[in-house]
Amino acid sequence: MIPVFILEEPHYHRLQLDAVNRFRGVALAIDTPEIHRVEVFRDGVKVTEADVNLPCPELDGFLRLARAGTSRFAFDMHVERGATYELRANGETLFIYETPADVTRLVQLTGKVASLPVPPPDVVATTQGGGNVESYRDSIIAGVTTSESLLRASGIEMKDVRDVLDIGCGTGRLLVSWYCDDPTRRLAGVDINPELIAWSRQSLPDVADWRTSALWPPLDFPDASFDLILMISVLTHLPLDCQRAWITELRRLLRPGGAAMITLHGDLYAPLLLDASNQQQYRETGYVQVAGAAEGANAYATFHTPQFARELFGAFDHITHFERGMENGVLRSFPVASLQDVYVMR
Repeated sequence: MIPVFILEEPHYHRLQLDAVNRFRGVALAIDTPEIHRVEVFRDGVKVTEADVNLPCPELDGFLRLARAGTSRFAFDMHVERGATYELRANGETLFIYETPADVTRLVQLTGKVASLPVPPPDVVATTQGGGNVESYRDSIIAGVTTSESLLRASGIEMKDVRDVLDIGCGTGRLLVSWYCDDPTRRLAGVDINPELIAWSRQSLPDVADWRTSALWPPLDFPDASFDLILMISVLTHLPLDCQRAWITELRRLLRPGGAAMITLHGDLYAPLLLDASNQQQYRETGYVQVAGAAEGANAYATFHTPQFARELFGAFDHITHFERGMENGVLRSFPVASLQDVYVMR
């Protein structure tokens, strides 16, 4: 299985072109040989390398994997404008870092995001699992640039997306990214947590139409209202019958030709988070739900194989699956929702 690989920095909008940048991330084997080193190549030539041995307390004890607590790496590297770098471990390409030739759009997005309020650390932790506000801000920009890449790979252009709904929007992280990209879009966000919606209404009143929703559909929007609907890390916390009800609701709310982007816990998460019995059920049936808390809570977790997910989304005509958010088997961008599988349905 492809190792766990998370590139934490530098995000593309923070990159200093034609200068030395600090790279930092996590590389951790699952069932492959242990990873002791990350190597960086340009045009097939190794330009630098770094040992994987730095502390990673956030994964220590959370994952059932040896060396999780010392799985971080870091190195400094001179980055040239328009160059492509491959980050490899054990001879396998894990991330293709394509430096932009023109950073004008990224600079503009960064400025717009910086002008808007972000939640305090305790509120960030409610939705992101950690209270790092700067990481939250970085993920706003990655939200729109990564979504653009995955949508384009699914045959959808950003210019055609005018009306966007985010179901399970939290504090509006992704809708802020769409707003900063083009403030003339019509955006709407719903969430079952009234405190998060209250923060968004007060802090980001011009960004979107913010509404509190129930755990189950329907929503109070007319048929065929949206070009794109996001459900990022939402079905991952709902029982299967509720998931099916939401899929029906998505079809009602989308215009002809519209798309839904949904993330799920896939083949990576099962061996990392499930015990032996649940892993066996996952392999045999393609689906597991672990009710560690009330429905809709973070500790209520669901896991879908790609085959099961395609059957669940069978009401859609076209389904594109990006395992862990990868394109053609390799990460090229910073994730929308950690390393969850991404499905784009039209």
